[in-house]
Amino acid sequence: MKKRSLLALTTCLALCVPASLAGGAQNSPVAAVSTAQVSNDTDVLFMEVMTMSNLTEIQTSRLALQKSSNAEVRAFAQEMIVEHTKAQAELNAIAQAKGIKLADKPGADQRLQYNKLTTLSGAAFDAEYKKVQVDGHAMTLKLIQTYRTVAKDAQAAAYAAKTQPVVAEHLEHARMLPGS
Repeated sequence: MKKRSLLALTTCLALCVPASLAGGAQNSPVAAVSTAQVSNDTDVLFMEVMTMSNLTEIQTSRLALQKSSNAEVRAFAQEMIVEHTKAQAELNAIAQAKGIKLADKPGADQRLQYNKLTTLSGAAFDAEYKKVQVDGHAMTLKLIQTYRTVAKDAQAAAYAAKTQPVVAEHLEHARMLPGS
């Protein structure tokens, strides 16, 4: 009986603990789990949400370059791609140095927004892209402001401090885009 319980416990641990935490192979399906998915650490969660924000900005802005014919929207989109790619590279370096695995794609809600954008064109696309940019930057700015009051990790806190004025600038620029 004891042997069966030990086997059941071992099986449960093998199935329940992500391979990345258990030292499993990197090609395991669970190795794709980000650190934030198995952590409640404030600094890790901040880096994860910032990653999803950066990836969303890059992804939706690439779509804007394909779909928008408005020069102002396209210029803003190009700026978002350049600046959020640079911001994410910096965040990746911080996370990697700490052994933190970040998400490699936006969150489900952000992917739904992207999917909606793919169905639009013309002025309707530009208006929805503007809405996504304003809402996303407003949420990110609020996140940074909140995080800075509870940050423990010096590098992540410095990243937040450096990023806050840039995100505020992006928000103001997004508000000036054409559309509703």
